[in-house]
Amino acid sequence: MNSDLDSKCSLAPMTDGARRLLVSAVACFLTCLCAGCAKTAPQIATAVPAPEVMVFGFQTRMAPEYLEVTGRINSVFVVDIRSRVSGYLSKVFFRDGQFVHKGDALYEIDPRPSLAKLAESKGTVEKLLGERRFAEIQIDRYEKLIAKGAASQQELDSYRAKLEENTGSLASARAQQDFNQLNLDFCTIVSPIDGQVSRTQFQVGNLINQDQTTLTTVVSIDPVFVYFNVDEPTLLRVLKTMRSTSHPSGLTAGKLFIDVGLVDDLERAYPHRCVVDFLNNQLDAQTATITMRGRLDNPYDPNPDQPKPPLFRSGMFARVRLPLGQPAQRLLVPEPAIASNQDRKILWLVDAQNVVSTREVLVGQKIGTWITVQPTDPSKPFGTSDRVVVRGLQRCREGKPVTPRLASDEIVLLNTLPAGEAASPDAARPDDP
Repeated sequence: MNSDLDSKCSLAPMTDGARRLLVSAVACFLTCLCAGCAKTAPQIATAVPAPEVMVFGFQTRMAPEYLEVTGRINSVFVVDIRSRVSGYLSKVFFRDGQFVHKGDALYEIDPRPSLAKLAESKGTVEKLLGERRFAEIQIDRYEKLIAKGAASQQELDSYRAKLEENTGSLASARAQQDFNQLNLDFCTIVSPIDGQVSRTQFQVGNLINQDQTTLTTVVSIDPVFVYFNVDEPTLLRVLKTMRSTSHPSGLTAGKLFIDVGLVDDLERAYPHRCVVDFLNNQLDAQTATITMRGRLDNPYDPNPDQPKPPLFRSGMFARVRLPLGQPAQRLLVPEPAIASNQDRKILWLVDAQNVVSTREVLVGQKIGTWITVQPTDPSKPFGTSDRVVVRGLQRCREGKPVTPRLASDEIVLLNTLPAGEAASPDAARPDDP
């Protein structure tokens, strides 16, 4: 009897009320499931770790203040060699690139036409001297005859006029003789200065035009000049420092010394020192800069057995380090920490809460792998807990957290300044080369 009842119950069809109840239960389950997913989604987003960056602390060192500018090496004398007479080139006395002294022969123009003109002018002078002697004899003779009443005054006056005319002609002939002698001397072209000659532009047999044809160029070697420009604010700082009673390194007894490096000075050691011997008398109104010049010794030995070529050549690029102030405590950061935002220099700083922010800075001189910096706004100094991002700058976002890691051997950094830079780099260098 129970089995029959069970079979009847299991075969009974589902009523409409039961079907509605089942649909409601499924809808509630799905709603709860969606709500649970929505609540767990933010938890997944916050689980992403903050980006990792390398940081390094500020370094404080005693360092002088410098300005680094670019310049050019120029010779003191640059002479274009031209012929002062026209003619055909007959001799070349030098090798291309040879060192020469003042007065050394460089070229010879065929002297035969000049010799002929000189001989002609000498003959004219001798002729006029003979006429002068004859006029003087005649004047002496007629003066005696007139005293005896044997000659007229008119004849005496005519010889006196001829003598005066001869005086003018003789002076002109002698001037022409000197001119022809000069032309003969100009046939041998000599070096006007000590220096190095360039390559010859013409060979024997070429026609040379007077004062037009450039045969070669001679430049002086020792000393040389280094020219550079500074802006108006820098000029005022230099002048005020030179006028002060206490002179910083590089300024001695009113003299300004600068340090110079060439293109191979990758470490910015500036191994060459010289004195500034020229400051222009006015600023360029278009660029608001003024030209300064240093005088560099450039010794050399032209001895072919043991040659010592000069180090500096005209036209070389130069880096110039100009002293601006006394050594003082300065903040330094590694060079990779400096970033650019258009025309501004910025640092990415990590505070005590590991949040990054930017700070605009003024960049000073480079010392080894370090650069001196100071905030553009003095009212917002750097914090004692601030650290500088040196790698991973592209991962930084203003006001966002990061995971800082202290930079060590992964990048080229030093915990101290280069040797000798902890104090003034000029402490062991003489003030006057």
